[in-house]
Amino acid sequence: MLKISIIMLSALILAPDAEAICTLVRGAPTPLAIPSQIIRIAADAPVDTSRTIAQFDSPTLGQDIGYDECLAGTEYGKRTINLIGQNAATKIFQTNIPGIGIKLLSSNGTAFGNFPSTAGIIFPGGESKGTFDYPGQSFYRIQFFKISDNLRLSNPMGDTVLPPGQIAYNYLMTADPASFVMNLTIGEIKIISTPACTADSAKTVDFNDVTPSLLKNGVTRNLNFILVCKSDYGSYSAKASIITATPSSDASYIRAKDAAGNQDRLGIKITDSAGKAMKVDGSTSEQKTSITSRGPAEFAWNATLVASSQSAPTGGILSAKAEIVFDIQ
Repeated sequence: MLKISIIMLSALILAPDAEAICTLVRGAPTPLAIPSQIIRIAADAPVDTSRTIAQFDSPTLGQDIGYDECLAGTEYGKRTINLIGQNAATKIFQTNIPGIGIKLLSSNGTAFGNFPSTAGIIFPGGESKGTFDYPGQSFYRIQFFKISDNLRLSNPMGDTVLPPGQIAYNYLMTADPASFVMNLTIGEIKIISTPACTADSAKTVDFNDVTPSLLKNGVTRNLNFILVCKSDYGSYSAKASIITATPSSDASYIRAKDAAGNQDRLGIKITDSAGKAMKVDGSTSEQKTSITSRGPAEFAWNATLVASSQSAPTGGILSAKAEIVFDIQ
């Protein structure tokens, strides 16, 4: 029997341009990093998606990363990793702290671009093939915004806004983190909030008419004041002390000036809400703890005018000044 064997051959003829696959010829894929940071914010900071509460930049690439033989239309872009809840209008992502958002930006040294993005290479003049470079001055920027009025924090040493790790990358051809041209890793980002407080306006203690006989036992008047703080930790503590530019030698009272300008004949002693004597050099204090945010810290002090020497003061108006100092946590 006669058999004829037939061998079928096929070939794929490629156009010369189709062989272009963006060959890396300058530099190398480069990781960039922003180290751990602490953001500090006041509890009354306004909600604002256009004004940052913190901003951090990575180093620049330092060298061009260049590809030759790229086809027009080749895909390139940028992506985020492990970030969710982006607002389409503001481009701000959610963080671990509700009310704090993050925006990522990539810069080529002259302009910024938001994440994510996808584009195709376009060459000047409409060429079908050419060179594509990431400039050496390229870098990343992260911005943080307050996006709701009340934050719920628990650690005065810093709550974690974002954990450490890789959060963004730029790519060419393949939108895969492993195929990055440049990427961004951050250290742990924490936030600490400072209570925002309002206190009573300046206090005037009027001792009214005082006679020498009244001074023998002292003349006492109320020195009550209130502090109100907003705290992102749900509560706050307030410590109050008092200072004056005219303390007695042992700081036990404020030296008052009589109508003739004498400051060695009258003194004003201060006691706290429990009746405890206060030093007027700031060395003693009264503390109120576990006060609900926006609740009042109330202090009921007393000021007592006393004779501070055997010499009688000159009749007329007496005067003395002091300041109440708060330490808020």
